[in-house]
Amino acid sequence: MQRVRVVEHQGKRLVVVDGTDVTAEEYADVLRRGAELVMKLPLGSVRLVTIVTRARFGPGAGDRIKAYSTAIKPHVLGSAVVGLSTLQRVLFLSLRPFMHRSVRDFPTFEAARDWLVSLPDPKA
Repeated sequence: MQRVRVVEHQGKRLVVVDGTDVTAEEYADVLRRGAELVMKLPLGSVRLVTIVTRARFGPGAGDRIKAYSTAIKPHVLGSAVVGLSTLQRVLFLSLRPFMHRSVRDFPTFEAARDWLVSLPDPKA
């Protein structure tokens, strides 16, 4: 499975950073690769889905997520997080001030992508 990828939905480009079932070490690498891709794209243009379903977070995960969120923030038009567990939701809420203001959490990828494509296109 390609963890960081671009997909199309209803004619819109979505960046998917997929941490489904990853270990804590793998999650750090997925975030790094996701940030590298997002930061290559124009400011304010990225419709982003970050999937954390059954991802395991180890020591330092909060700092890694904070760094990821801060780095990509200027490039993001809208951001969706999918698959938060109860514990992950606690971390998500504590890190929310560092995330893009649009970030929302969704139970499914389908709900997240439908919301992201509903966002107005960035101003040219």
